[in-house]
Amino acid sequence: MKPGEIYWVNLDPAIGDKIKKRRPVIVINGGHDKHLRLAIVVPVTAWGPYWDRNPFFVPLEPDSNNRLQKKSAVDCFQIRAISHNRFVEKIGNISNDEIDLIKKSIALILDIEPEHCE
Repeated sequence: MKPGEIYWVNLDPAIGDKIKKRRPVIVINGGHDKHLRLAIVVPVTAWGPYWDRNPFFVPLEPDSNNRLQKKSAVDCFQIRAISHNRFVEKIGNISNDEIDLIKKSIALILDIEPEHCE
């Protein structure tokens, strides 16, 4: 698993407001198979027009590279570590520009200066 790859994962069971069920995620850090079988990911959800001005959501248009079926959003506020065992199937990849937007959104959430994320 590499940063920028999109996978189907099984997020159940989840508790509270966490995103649940089988859904796409974008890998931020794939972890390490030998020592730490966890990956840092952000979930992908259907796009909602009310997220236009929300810096925690990064829009993704479907294309042949990401292989998404509809306009989507990366929900950066729900960044999490998940077991490699939850990964089902690779879908596609996002661009470096989209990865940079996700990193900037995560930096905002974590109160880190975005210029330190490039």
